Amino acid sequence: MTQQEKEIYLKEGFTTAQIDEIEAGIEAGVKTSVYALKELMPQQMYQIRLGLLHGVDIHNYAKPEYDWFQLEEIRLGLEEELDVSKYDSVDIPSAKMHQMRRGLEDGMDLTDFLKYRADVISEIRKGLISHIDLVSYVEDGYDADQLRVMREAAEEDLDIFSFIDKDIQAVAMTEIVEGLRMNLDVEIYAKPCYTWMQMEQLRLGLVSGVDTSYYQSPLYNRRQMKEIRLGLEDGLEVDEYNSLMYPSNEMRRIRKELLDQRAQGRRIALDESGEGAENRLGISVDIASDDMSAYIVINPSAYGVITKKDIMRTLRQAGITKNIDVRQVDNFLAGKNLGERMPIASGIPPIDGQDGYYEFFFDTEKKRLPKVLPDGSVDFQNTQWYEHVKRGQKLAFYHASGKGEPGSTVTGKPIPPKRGKELPQLRCKGVLISEDKKTYTSDSDGRVELSGNQLEVSKILMLTDVNKATGNVEFDGNVMISGTVSNDVIIKAGGDVVVDGFVEVCTIEAGGDVILRKGVNGGGRGSISAGGSVEGKFFESVSITAEKNITVNYALHSNLYSGDSITVFGKKGLILGGVVFAARDIKVGNLGNDMDVRSIVKLGVSDKVRAELRKAESAIADCDNKLMVLRKGQADFQVKFPPEIRNAMDMYIKIENAIYTLNLDREELEARRNDIVRQIANTQDAMLTVTGELYNNILIEIDSRKIISTRCTNVTVRKVDNRVGIFQNAKN
Repeated sequence: MTQQEKEIYLKEGFTTAQIDEIEAGIEAGVKTSVYALKELMPQQMYQIRLGLLHGVDIHNYAKPEYDWFQLEEIRLGLEEELDVSKYDSVDIPSAKMHQMRRGLEDGMDLTDFLKYRADVISEIRKGLISHIDLVSYVEDGYDADQLRVMREAAEEDLDIFSFIDKDIQAVAMTEIVEGLRMNLDVEIYAKPCYTWMQMEQLRLGLVSGVDTSYYQSPLYNRRQMKEIRLGLEDGLEVDEYNSLMYPSNEMRRIRKELLDQRAQGRRIALDESGEGAENRLGISVDIASDDMSAYIVINPSAYGVITKKDIMRTLRQAGITKNIDVRQVDNFLAGKNLGERMPIASGIPPIDGQDGYYEFFFDTEKKRLPKVLPDGSVDFQNTQWYEHVKRGQKLAFYHASGKGEPGSTVTGKPIPPKRGKELPQLRCKGVLISEDKKTYTSDSDGRVELSGNQLEVSKILMLTDVNKATGNVEFDGNVMISGTVSNDVIIKAGGDVVVDGFVEVCTIEAGGDVILRKGVNGGGRGSISAGGSVEGKFFESVSITAEKNITVNYALHSNLYSGDSITVFGKKGLILGGVVFAARDIKVGNLGNDMDVRSIVKLGVSDKVRAELRKAESAIADCDNKLMVLRKGQADFQVKFPPEIRNAMDMYIKIENAIYTLNLDREELEARRNDIVRQIANTQDAMLTVTGELYNNILIEIDSRKIISTRCTNVTVRKVDNRVGIFQNAKN
């Protein structure tokens, strides 16, 4: 666009921001007459221009009645070939349009829910995706935040719906959910009479195993509850202050005083003349500050005069009644230790209660590591990967904390023991818990695993053989196949797939790991992918993709992709043919053969990661373009209207809100990009280690730098100074 053409637009009343959009359209070769309308804002022009650029028929919506957010939702819907007539009314706010569009993407028509707020529609939509029906709760008046907490809890299989109430706000529901995760008795506090902060104190008390009945009254505020809970956790007699008459600061003073008394004890003097003063019989007694030891001095002049009764009477007068050393009394009467300060009594310290603990009836430390044979290869066949349990099998028993044994001071005052700490209940899936919350049993046959505080028995589909006769397998759990997997079948599992027999030309997709005890011959068409790792005895003519690691004894003419590392075990371990990629490292016994069969080995940043980086950077650029357009519109308002007018205009408020939201989006995108950049940085030391023979004609590529190998033994290949080099390893 020439300067003269810009002047014409300016004379017609177009703003510079509008002219910029027209010029951008001319440069892109789109039909700018569709949106070169003075009544359209630059942001509206921007959305129409993008639609034209992407080849969608958006000209019918080039009207000032649609704000630019509505136009964006319509444009995106048209680009995705959705039925935008379901939501293209100017009377439907853009936030609701967004939910309608997202619903149509997932095959859902949310028209019946347009009467609700956009955030409520969002929760209905997400609930339908997760097969959780929230509609009845929406009709009962639950707000979006409550629905979100309920939905997320239900997605974790937590029984939230037994404890909800419309008067329990979302933040309080979160406390209930946290209790359900820990298998606490949430019925104690899942009541509308408590605030979320009171619920928190009751939940923390249940976690600690204290008697929460001391402070369950909703008349206590959360600070009072906290002081009572802390006292109970320290084993104090909270009856001295758990009264509503005490404010929390007074409770805190009393609690600390009780702690100080227990820790320091007190000193006792026998008469007004001073601590440890000598009485008329020539006996002086003093007690240590913690009341746990007492000392006596007998004047030598009293020898032959005082009696055992005199000494014992003096001790009683001093308040010393427990654990008196009678042998020391006899020594005094025999003339020994006279004039010396001698210990005469000792208190008995309390024995604190043992902390609660879990006793498990399966191997919680089972390591999923294959058994290494003498030649360095791996015995996948005889390695136990999981521990299987039967329905009703006892998995764990909780031993509650002990009360301990009380002690006593030399004055006979009992010292209460500190009760042991209770452990939180295990978070469980596929596990039944007894009424007393102590015994855990399996709810089904399956695989048992303990991860942190999570005890899970996951479903296992046990099969003998999989072939055309049995049909394809799709299971939302673990699949265990004791026989073989024949040609042309598909196995999809939400968890792991373990095959004891041979695997032929098939497709295996697992959300977890894939373990092939005898290996696979894919005939050039088989493929295996795992969200975790893939392990097997051998891979022949198959494509393997693992988000984590790949472990095998040998791989022939196979394409291997690992998001982390590839290990080919043993002195005879071999990679021959195919394309092999690992982000971090590859360790192999031998690579190639005497026939100089070409293998391609790649390390470093994968094409997938590079694509994710490009996607993130493209999204940031798109965000910047939108911000540029919005800021131009913001500047136009600031030029045309004084602050007191523009700050009350809906359109200006929308622009400011959009700028704020886009800045937040940009921060998230930048964080994602930075994560990818860090991931790329972690591959800078990617290397190939060959402990045996590296043969000729192997193409090795590390971050786009390539080298063709010549035969050598026991080497490491890595990138140095922007080139790939082969370095001799030290001999073992």
